[in-house]
Amino acid sequence: MLREVISNDGYVLCGLLSLILLLIVKILHSRRLIDFLGFLGNSNYLRIYLKDHSFFDSFDSLLFFNFCLNGTAFGYIAHIALVGDVAMNGSVFFMSFGLIALGLLLKIGVELLIGFVFDLYKPLNVLTFQQISSINFVGILLLPMNALIVFHLNFDKSAVLIGVLLVLFVLIMGMVKTIQSNLKLILGNFLYFILYICTLEFGPYVIIYNYLSKSNYL
Repeated sequence: MLREVISNDGYVLCGLLSLILLLIVKILHSRRLIDFLGFLGNSNYLRIYLKDHSFFDSFDSLLFFNFCLNGTAFGYIAHIALVGDVAMNGSVFFMSFGLIALGLLLKIGVELLIGFVFDLYKPLNVLTFQQISSINFVGILLLPMNALIVFHLNFDKSAVLIGVLLVLFVLIMGMVKTIQSNLKLILGNFLYFILYICTLEFGPYVIIYNYLSKSNYL
């Protein structure tokens, strides 16, 4: 049986929008973007920009939008490679985009609220800055990865799985940086840290997966 041919126009549009966003970031925050690209290899970016960090400034907002855009596209790619062909429907795409954005914003907002209520605003502000940086780095990584899988590797399953592992690696490295910079606080409140990991790190992804599964998006 011949495989149904699905248009790649949606991925082209996502790629172009992503490139425009990165161009705007490059124009507005050239020096910071260069420093940010070394985020995974060292802690210079976190050390330099944390002191001037404000919740979702223009740099983080543009890169966060880029992550949601490429993350949604990668979700479609993973579905095609691992489950079966699906057309990039506009309404479902925007719903998935909104779900990713809203879920992450609520997660970060809850963390900051907890920090304010329990007088832990400073360490949790550091935590959210590191998390946002990890997520935004993944968004940049997904742009060439999506293009490679769609236009060169033809939705190859192995390439998608490697992409998932790369994303997990970046997120785990971001968590390691967080633990290293807050080691004394974590050791002094280890039980609360475990509860935090279960409820605010893993919990939202489990909820999103269950919602998408029941809604027949997966």
